[in-house]
Amino acid sequence: MKKRMNYVIILTMGIALNWALLSSSIAQTEPLGPLMSVTEFTIKPGHEMQFREGIKAWKACYLENKGDWTWRVWQRQQGEGSVFVLASDMANWAEMDKTDESGKKCQDLARTMINPHIEKATSHVTRFQLGISKGSPLTEDIIRVSFYDLNPINGHRLMEVVKEVEGIRKSAGLEPGGYWYQWQTAGPESPSLHHVMPYKDYAAMDIIQEGVWQTVEKNAGKAKRDELQAAFRSSLQNTWNYIYTLDKDISRPSK
Repeated sequence: MKKRMNYVIILTMGIALNWALLSSSIAQTEPLGPLMSVTEFTIKPGHEMQFREGIKAWKACYLENKGDWTWRVWQRQQGEGSVFVLASDMANWAEMDKTDESGKKCQDLARTMINPHIEKATSHVTRFQLGISKGSPLTEDIIRVSFYDLNPINGHRLMEVVKEVEGIRKSAGLEPGGYWYQWQTAGPESPSLHHVMPYKDYAAMDIIQEGVWQTVEKNAGKAKRDELQAAFRSSLQNTWNYIYTLDKDISRPSK
């Protein structure tokens, strides 16, 4: 990430990020997946257009200065207020040590044209979970993101259940439908994991597909379905979800 996020957010917005690593209760049996830096912006009421125009100006400056950072900006479609999410991939933590001269040259635009329209910004780092996620890159413009806050006692069971369920689905000839991420940094109100389900368009959400638990029951029996479903539910303290659409004008998903 070459500290691009630092120049857009830390240097130009004065946001102090408290990135204390959590001690994970989830056993890591798969190779480590890449990291993703995620910043959620809550926009001041009535300032959405100005915020977008500010990012457009910053993007134009960054491209003019031959910056190589790539990112996606998603707009949340439900919930309170106007919320945008900036997401960018990092191969590893070492990318945080690098600097970005192109970002430095554009920081005044962020300070004057983006910052004044932001009410609040919250940043975190998540890690992609291999093995239980789709193997192909995300290319769709609409995603449904489900967030999971784990139960302090049984939370470790969630990934165990997901891995077993995906094993059953794989034996039935089905591949993972979405992408799992484990949060590496979090505040008191942050989830522990989230799952991204992609859609080509809104019409794709109307297509009725066989549910996960239906697949489990059909291929492993009702007793196994009840066992896994109960374990999944007992692992959760809270869960919620939103739909997001990709804002292409202020994104740069590839070079």
